[in-house]
Amino acid sequence: MHDTNGFRSIRLFFLFIFTIVFSAIAVLAQSPQSEQAWLDAAQRGAIDAIFADHAHGGSPGYALGVIHDGEFAYAKGYGMANLDDEVPITPQTAFHLASVSKQFTAAAIALLVLDRKLSLSDPVVKYIPEAARYGDGLRVEHLVYMTSGLHEYTDLPRKSGVPWMSFYYFTRDEAIAAALTPEKLEFAPGTAWAYRNTNYMLLTKIVEVVSHEPFAQFMRERVFAPLGMTHSLIDDDTTVVIPHRATGYADRADPRVVKELAEVGVAIHTAAGQADTEWVRLVRVSPHFGGSGVFTTMDDLLLWDRNWYSGALAGTKFTEQMNARRRFAHDKDNDALGLVWRSFYSHDALDYSGGDTDTSTYMVRFPEQRVTVICLSNMPLGDAEGKAHGVMDLLHAWGKL
Repeated sequence: MHDTNGFRSIRLFFLFIFTIVFSAIAVLAQSPQSEQAWLDAAQRGAIDAIFADHAHGGSPGYALGVIHDGEFAYAKGYGMANLDDEVPITPQTAFHLASVSKQFTAAAIALLVLDRKLSLSDPVVKYIPEAARYGDGLRVEHLVYMTSGLHEYTDLPRKSGVPWMSFYYFTRDEAIAAALTPEKLEFAPGTAWAYRNTNYMLLTKIVEVVSHEPFAQFMRERVFAPLGMTHSLIDDDTTVVIPHRATGYADRADPRVVKELAEVGVAIHTAAGQADTEWVRLVRVSPHFGGSGVFTTMDDLLLWDRNWYSGALAGTKFTEQMNARRRFAHDKDNDALGLVWRSFYSHDALDYSGGDTDTSTYMVRFPEQRVTVICLSNMPLGDAEGKAHGVMDLLHAWGKL
């Protein structure tokens, strides 16, 4: 007498195993990291060695993305996104981009220019009446290219007396109001260059005036959603839960950390006499944006980078607008829209770095080679730019750049 139920169970078991294996193979074939052939195992190991000090469970760390021709050649996380719950960093971890956010603010301006709803030659006062004291000579292009003469809000006192630090709550509008308080500009628009986050905060305000909607909504509808960047947002409300968010940390034993926090009234206990390094948890409390404020993942940045070549968002004219340089009455002429043109290894490249209370970020694109390197860290002193340059040096040595 045959045990038909037993044979049926065995067949179902093997069918179940076959289904799992087949599904796993299919997922791997569709993985964004499927272009691993561009880097061999030894090369990936050499890249890993750059991040070896943070490739363990007791440390914050980095997310790295190496993109070649629209696909990940390598995407990996090192260290922890959250030490409280021992959550590792992955390409799906959401990081605050800090100043790398500026290219997204600039993208909003570029789209409105292409819509013919805005011109870079428009006077700022056309959209921001509070700028009337500076006259019609202050134009939108001066904000975009950091040549406005506007004061940086952090150089001016807050009415509350509380420091301008993301550890403390302040909004974009409070920062703008402070920046527009001085009667005179630092210099006549277009005559000098000065890095000022105020410029990009004002650009978001202009986007809101022109589009008649909040900047975060404009970005969601016109940039993030069309590109499929479903894990990207403008952090204009710091009470919002951001899935897979990387918490910021700094080395408690680092005297720079103790000093900088003490200067803004934050006292911490040092780790003196303890064998293991402890970490200070750093939280971005202030929902200002424009010069910063974008949260996104490595996976979403892949989609953003692809658009530079595909023109999926607004055609090739969008990329041309974003890449465009402009001459003013000063020597600096390598700025693009929220990006900077540079030369590495005799190749043209667009890059930008960022840093804030909770983050250190860097992104560099080599358009002719179709290679992009992105490094994101949840350590403000993590030197993401230096780590990325270490990866770039390897790629150059291997003939990839």
